[in-house]
Amino acid sequence: MTKGIAMFRALVLIAAILAPFFAAAQQPCTADARHVVNELYRHLLERQSDPGSQHWVTQLETHRMTVRDVVREIASSPEYSQRFIKTEAGESQPYERSVASLYRHILGRQPDAEGQRAFAVIAQRQGAAAVMQRLTTSREYNEQFGDWGVPGSGGIRYCATSAASSNQSAASTANNDTVAVAQRRFRGMDRNNDGVVSRQEWRGSARSFEVHDWNNDGVISGREMNQTVARDGRTVEDEDFDRVDEFANLDVNNNGRIDAGEWHGSVAAFNRLDVNNDDRLSQAEFTGQVAASQAAATSGESIIVDARQRWIDAGVNVTQGELIMFDVTGDVRLSDDQADLAGPGGARSGRRAPDAPLARQAAGALIGRIGNGSAFGIGNQRSIRAPGTGRLYLSVNDDYLADNAGHFEVQVNVQ
Repeated sequence: MTKGIAMFRALVLIAAILAPFFAAAQQPCTADARHVVNELYRHLLERQSDPGSQHWVTQLETHRMTVRDVVREIASSPEYSQRFIKTEAGESQPYERSVASLYRHILGRQPDAEGQRAFAVIAQRQGAAAVMQRLTTSREYNEQFGDWGVPGSGGIRYCATSAASSNQSAASTANNDTVAVAQRRFRGMDRNNDGVVSRQEWRGSARSFEVHDWNNDGVISGREMNQTVARDGRTVEDEDFDRVDEFANLDVNNNGRIDAGEWHGSVAAFNRLDVNNDDRLSQAEFTGQVAASQAAATSGESIIVDARQRWIDAGVNVTQGELIMFDVTGDVRLSDDQADLAGPGGARSGRRAPDAPLARQAAGALIGRIGNGSAFGIGNQRSIRAPGTGRLYLSVNDDYLADNAGHFEVQVNVQ
């Protein structure tokens, strides 16, 4: 009897210890969209939600957006950009701390040093939106949250049965495309047809071989090549090796792009990746470093410069000394004062903003920056010579953006 009581107590103790883990694993989804949005504001913006957050509640309740969609919108909002996306003194390279914030808010962890450096470079070249896009479409995010999980909430998921069913169908189609490409790639490397790929047969770096060899047996099986069967702990940094190596494998003629004849997936999958619709895939398109919203802003097309956002990617790379031509329309408001208006040349009152990027020029004027270089004035000028080489960014010359309104519409041509 004494032994039985002791065993019973031991079982009770074990159950008490394990109960929280089982509860977390089996936590039911919530149908409370307001609670979901409150959690997103708390984690992403680090503040309480405001009346404007009702918009996201409605989008979730009507299934017009997934939780992932809301995460993307918040993480690319003017408020998020102003508070968390900026260069800071003491960084080994610009935007490292901004990347750390995106990791913390989206993946719920700190980046490793290699990933932080790589994504900081992407932020410099393509803007923070490209980093956000990569993180929210990563396999790590998919495994942790999918479309309906709430980052930073401790496991909360939103119930969206009807929307989820259609999304699962779309995801199934995408997964089938991914599996087909992986299988063709595997067969192409398995030269001796023994059902595994050795290090000698592997077309890629030693690091990428280690990433794929999940069971550490020194060879890669077809299952390990299947990206839809990911091992526990697989991170967004690991996926970069997959994408780059797969690009090199598909680029049979080594011309730096994947043509339609080299593509092994479906036509629909090719068209989804071909952001600029030129019937070929660059490495940036294939690896997801070019978002559709960014590709739309190319030389000669209209760029919206929102007065509430610090730097807008113009979608144009320039070389020092090239002639950049501007065609600018629109007006912006620089404060809650309805009369505080500015055109491309600056505030109608002629006032300045002491903490603006160009404190000695008129507040509200259109300004530019190349890469992470110094800001320069554009205003009403029809053209300027590029003061440096790199990506062109545009903004409004103001020191406080949150109370601004309106935008400039800019067309850029480079000669």
